[in-house]
This record gives sequence, C-alpha cells and structure tokens, in this order.
Amino acid sequence: MGAPQARIAGLAGELRGRGVAVNIHTCFPHYPDGRIRPPFRNRPWSRSQGEVPVFRSAVYPASNRGFVRRLADHASFALSALATAPAAPAADVVVVETPPLFLAGAAIPYARGKRAALVVHVADLWPDSAIELGAVSNPAAIRVARAMERAAYSAAAAIVCPTEGIASRLEVRSESAGKVTRIPPSVDADRFAAAAGEREEGQGPSNAPFRVLYAGTVGMSQGVETLLQAAEAMDARERVEIVIAGDGAEAPQLRARLERGGASNVRMLGAVPHERVPDLYAEADAAVVLLRDRPLFQGALPTKMLEAMAAAKPLVLSASGEAAGFIKRAGAGVVVPPERPQELAAALVGLSRDRDGALALGRAGRRFVEKGYTRRAAAERWIELLRRVAPGEP
Repeated sequence: MGAPQARIAGLAGELRGRGVAVNIHTCFPHYPDGRIRPPFRNRPWSRSQGEVPVFRSAVYPASNRGFVRRLADHASFALSALATAPAAPAADVVVVETPPLFLAGAAIPYARGKRAALVVHVADLWPDSAIELGAVSNPAAIRVARAMERAAYSAAAAIVCPTEGIASRLEVRSESAGKVTRIPPSVDADRFAAAAGEREEGQGPSNAPFRVLYAGTVGMSQGVETLLQAAEAMDARERVEIVIAGDGAEAPQLRARLERGGASNVRMLGAVPHERVPDLYAEADAAVVLLRDRPLFQGALPTKMLEAMAAAKPLVLSASGEAAGFIKRAGAGVVVPPERPQELAAALVGLSRDRDGALALGRAGRRFVEKGYTRRAAAERWIELLRRVAPGEP
C-alpha cells in the first residue's frame, strides 16, 4: 500500500517483461498502521514466487506516526536486510530506494557482498526534508544522517532521481556530482484507462455534486489541512464534495477537526489499497494535490499528479515550483499558491461551475502522460542505466 510500493512493483514488472531478472528484497507489509496481517507473519525471512519474486526479512513494524518509532522501523529492516543478504538472490546491480536513509546506508555493504554495482534512487532528499519540516533538529542526529547520505552517494555507481530540483541539488555535491540521472515519475496509464473512459462519456447531470478526490499520504509534507480549511470556506450552495483517501502522521488531527464540526462536505476514507485508487478516480470529477510552502518542495513532482492525469481528471494543484510548471505545461489543471485555503476554495468552485472546461483539462492531462510519462517509458530509461553500470556490460 502506497505510491512508492506501486511504482516499484510496476517498474519491476516492466523490466521483467524486457528480459531483466528482477528480485525485490523488502520487509513484511505493515504500512500504514504497523500491523502485519495474514497471510504474512514477521519472521527472519521468507521467499515468494510470482510475476516478480519477493524476498522478505524481519522488521519492527511501526505505524506511520511517531518519529522515533518510525526510525526504529527503518533501522530494523536495514539490519535484517544485511543479515539475510547471503540468502537473498544474486545480483549484478542493487537498486536501493531512499528514504529511508538507513536503507541507503545498509545498501553499501549489501551491494559489496554481492559484488554488484549500487544504484541509489533518491525519491526525496533526506535529511533535508526532515530538517526543513522540523522533524529532525538534534545536531548529532543531523551529523549522522549527513554522513550516511554522503557515504551512500560516494559508493553509488549511479544516482537516480525523479525531478530537476533534486538533480540540481545533487550535482553540486562532490560525492554525487557526475553520477546523477533523472528519470521522471511515471504512471501505469492502462490502470486508469477505465476512469479516463468514464470521463469521456460525460460528467452526469450539471446539478449533481462536484466530487473532488485527494488520494495520497496525509503527512507533514502535504499540508492536507489546507484542503479542510478550503472546504470550510466554501458556500454550501456550491455543492462541492471532497473525499480524502489516505493516511499518515497528520490524519488523526484532521479527523478530530471534522468530528468537532468541521466541513460537512469532507469525507475521510483512511488508507485504501492501491488497486482501489482507479475506482476512486472513476467516481471523481476532479483531483487535488497539495504540498507545503517550503523551499525544498520547489523541486517536487508528486506521483499522485500523474495518477490523476492518467485518469483524465482536472487537477487543482496547491503548490509552486517544478510541480506547478509541470501542470501548466500539460494544460491539465489550475495552480494556486501553497497553503492558501481561500484561493484553493475559489479554484475548486471555479472548476465545479465550468464542467466542460474541467473535462477539457482532464483530457489534456491524459494526453500529456501518455506521451512520455508511462511505466514503459520509465522502464526504457532504467534499462539503459542498468546496462551502463552492470559489471561486464559494454
């Protein structure tokens, strides 16, 4: 459950379809509530065979709340991955996902033990994000995190990142300069074809409620509280309904706000399996994506933007920087400054009043991702990189 998991699984399937032998080493699933449910159980290791073979090792399963417990979760899997590495499948290249930063550190001896090239995929800059959001302030902890980050970049044969902002910050650092390859975010457009098809058929009666979907993490980076404030600022006569599908560190306080008599036009579904997301988009008229107003997020491109565009849903983006430029180039939606609830409310109401215009924005977004942001396009870029760094390859 979660966007990184869906992205990694989708990429692995695409690579195997092109003749690459892919194995995944991960822990037992417990996101976001910290519970490992049957048929899984926490044990030293297990192996499953499927379309993509998965090797799992033990973890301290913490919920997606509480900084110290989450660090313990990350550290426990990093240690168990190292302990079970000899039993894990052989590899020519080891690709590690970071964050979590502990895993990037563990990947150094992991790759060396397999005599494999190390590729670090930097989905988000840590500890930079944690520092800017105030989650980490202890100087000693920051020094340790910086040292681990530098070591991982130094050991990497290549560093992959999804955005121009992350790439530019990595290129100026001595340990990562010259190693950075940007592979933009991607989406399985076929999974959202049904949602896009329903969009083509029309939006139903003009007097029906205008349904807006937020599908993603409800965490420190997103600032979903801005969406609740926007909902509270709307005139009830506008008939805009908002659904929030996802969980995270800030979800409990948002639920409490709703229970205290917050916006009556907002519904929180909690965490949902990723396979349900296309159905949620099929039921929606528009999508909203948010990021906090922080300098680091000037170089962010949330994957949920691409999912909404693949579903042909017009986007209201509450963010600035690279994400805002992306939506404007695609002609896929409306951009408002981050953490401005009144402007967000006005944008959502504006879309609800111009449903033909919303339909056109959604179609433009679908066309844009089909041209260059599909899983197939990403897999081709990854294959080129893997061939370049794999030992013995020309």
